[in-house]
Amino acid sequence: MSRHSARLIGPGLVIAALLLARLAAVPALAELPFHTAAFSSLHLSVPPLYLLLGPLFSVWDGMSMLSMTRLTGFLQGLAGLYVLWRVLAWRRRSNRVSSPLRAGWLREVGTLLVSLVCLLLYLVIGLLWHRPMLSLAGVPPGFSVVDFHSHTNLSHDVRGTLMRGFDAEANRRWHARAGFDAVFITDHNTPTLAPYRPGHPTLCHGNEVSASGAHIVLLGDTLPISGREYRNGLPGLLRLLSVSDTAVGALSVASLPEYRRNHWDHLAELIAAGLDGFEVVNAAPKANQLVRAERDSVIALARAHNRFVVGVSDIHGWGATSLVWNLVQVPPQSPQLCANILGRLRLGFPAVQIIERHRLRPDDAWPLWLTPVGVLWETWRSMDWRLTLSWIVWITLWACWRSRGALPLLRDHRGTNIAPE
Repeated sequence: MSRHSARLIGPGLVIAALLLARLAAVPALAELPFHTAAFSSLHLSVPPLYLLLGPLFSVWDGMSMLSMTRLTGFLQGLAGLYVLWRVLAWRRRSNRVSSPLRAGWLREVGTLLVSLVCLLLYLVIGLLWHRPMLSLAGVPPGFSVVDFHSHTNLSHDVRGTLMRGFDAEANRRWHARAGFDAVFITDHNTPTLAPYRPGHPTLCHGNEVSASGAHIVLLGDTLPISGREYRNGLPGLLRLLSVSDTAVGALSVASLPEYRRNHWDHLAELIAAGLDGFEVVNAAPKANQLVRAERDSVIALARAHNRFVVGVSDIHGWGATSLVWNLVQVPPQSPQLCANILGRLRLGFPAVQIIERHRLRPDDAWPLWLTPVGVLWETWRSMDWRLTLSWIVWITLWACWRSRGALPLLRDHRGTNIAPE
């Protein structure tokens, strides 16, 4: 086999894996908590730039939907794949030519530095660029698409970061690109009482209170409230829940990951104290740790006590990936949309239907060290044929470049290929 022919093996294997993933395809969207097929019209709308740069955008999405443990595994897996790549490159090079040891080490140091810079650049662009997003489309008439937990630069963990320009209007634009009709602004310990300018999607008022070992999202035109009053252990948290509706005027939602980490054995007590609902999907990496069995147990508890469950973005301005949407049976054109949504929530468990994207979950069978491969596989399985074709086109271009050996500018005057491995 010629050297250039051998270079086509890698691209060919990737295309074969892509096509194999289509044979194991899964729906891109799943519905909770009722697991019905009532919303078969729902699908993901793909912007033109996303389709054009399918590999870049879809991997950004796959990484953005990972839990914190999976993100750790992703970096560990990348390190392992890098070492494997360099070992194979060294073996191929040593079989072809003999070069001074010092030159080999300098080559490896240079390759490592370039690889780290490229990875860092890719991650930074993914975090900072509010790029075109996959949005929810095909929503049945009479339903609104809602996010119940989001932030602006009024929150301390937004204004003190590179996202300090993420104000209410930037929040609105982010949700508009993802296909939302309404979004609750729930800044930390800061009730959003100021009226917002008209626009789409509708911005609704809320607040996220830092109580004792728990974050409680309050939905509605909440009165000013100090979390310090409710930080004396479980009794303080129960007192907050008991007054949230009457004294504060809002519906209360237990936020992830705090209730999972600190109050898992007290969920029934929280409900008895007046808790109105639970987050069962939260897109923030540290909150995206709830495994299926835990999620289903919370849903069963909410069903038994007629409490609603929601999925939330918990967006703080970073990235441009929507993992979850909520459908509420309220017309999106309603002039009192926020109030009507809250009225619907008071029905309890039947009020919300959650639509979440397929992704690599923390409890999936892929070992942590194989997370990079798992991200690709689960991304490919949930893509439609348009995005699959985008991947195939870019892989084909890569194969064409590799079959040439190197770009002309990377050849020396004798025509010898000196491109890095």
